Amino acid sequence: MNPAALTWIANLSLVLIGVVGNLMGPIMPEVIREYGLTLTAAGMVFTSQGFGRIVSVFLTSSWSDRVGRKPVLRLGGVLMAAGAIGFGLSPTWMGQILSATVMGAGSGMLDGASNSLVSDLHTEKRGLALNRLHVFFGIGSLIGPLVAAFFLGVVQSWRILYGFVALLAGAHAIFASSQVYPEVSGQKGQSEEQLKAVRSSVLTSPEFWMLSGIMFTYSGMGGIIVGWMNTYLSNELTASVLAASSVLALYNVGLTAGRMVWGGVSERAGYTKTLIMCSAGGLVFVTSAVLARQFWWIASSFWLTGFFVAGLFPTAVAYGTGLFAQLTGTVTGYMITIASLGGMLLPLLVGALSDAVGLGVGMLAAPFFGVIQLTLAATLRRRQASSDPSAQVGA
Repeated sequence: MNPAALTWIANLSLVLIGVVGNLMGPIMPEVIREYGLTLTAAGMVFTSQGFGRIVSVFLTSSWSDRVGRKPVLRLGGVLMAAGAIGFGLSPTWMGQILSATVMGAGSGMLDGASNSLVSDLHTEKRGLALNRLHVFFGIGSLIGPLVAAFFLGVVQSWRILYGFVALLAGAHAIFASSQVYPEVSGQKGQSEEQLKAVRSSVLTSPEFWMLSGIMFTYSGMGGIIVGWMNTYLSNELTASVLAASSVLALYNVGLTAGRMVWGGVSERAGYTKTLIMCSAGGLVFVTSAVLARQFWWIASSFWLTGFFVAGLFPTAVAYGTGLFAQLTGTVTGYMITIASLGGMLLPLLVGALSDAVGLGVGMLAAPFFGVIQLTLAATLRRRQASSDPSAQVGA
């Protein structure tokens, strides 16, 4: 087993997820014009991606604790490649919806297995390791809009863009298949009854549900920003495709920079304090971003939003897998499933709301969910402070 190579497989998985997850927003104005869609109809593509992600993560999380991470990573790369090919070739909107579902399924498998793999490899400092892992998601998220801008502006084809994505995903599946992986619970001889008992304790844990709520709102806010920012800036401020894509890139620069910082903070200050700091900063700056009218202020606020919310996902996963170390795949999968619900439902909600009252008002949903997120983080901190200090994780 080569831990360095396995870590890089996980890192490249997150790069790929970041790239794919940040292509749909930049191409959306072109897709809307090509198919003559309403904002609600266009929002269905985010829902379909989220649906595929939810189903795949939920079905494969426990499976990965029985058979290992390798089959999940391999299948995830194959599905992402197949979905990208379909999205690039399909002449109908229904075909795009189905292909986006397959891409979402591949993304969910890669995400769940990669987070679980890093948790398996770095048990002593999960918060630091998972934040470092998600730096690579930020790198992919930064690359994605720039790649989209290149294919839209130079190649002038969003369909060829998805052929390029298919090549990347196929190459990753081959790389992931070439390594030996650490044993997981099922491979170590733990019975199904033992694993079932731990799964039951996960689902009855208030901490699990609060962490999942933080991930739900984080993913939903991110989906709103990534999915609708380009259209919002184009419609409300008549920004060009390049200018709007640049703001999205700045948001993702903030994500990358934040994860370089919050991993170390989480190990020193504790996981719950880090969740509070990230939630509070994200709320302040996403509110600033959607209320401002000066382009430079909007760009700066979205950058700072990305910086602060960057630590939420990896720190929540680190806390959850630390609480239930026997089933890191299952816990990670459940949490990502709930996060994916946020990414699926909230952008669709904003699209439907915006059809009725305008996208300028619809974007206010992002700070609304930020308030919920901060409340959950503060409640989690209070519960931890009142518990037995010796039982605390990442305190």
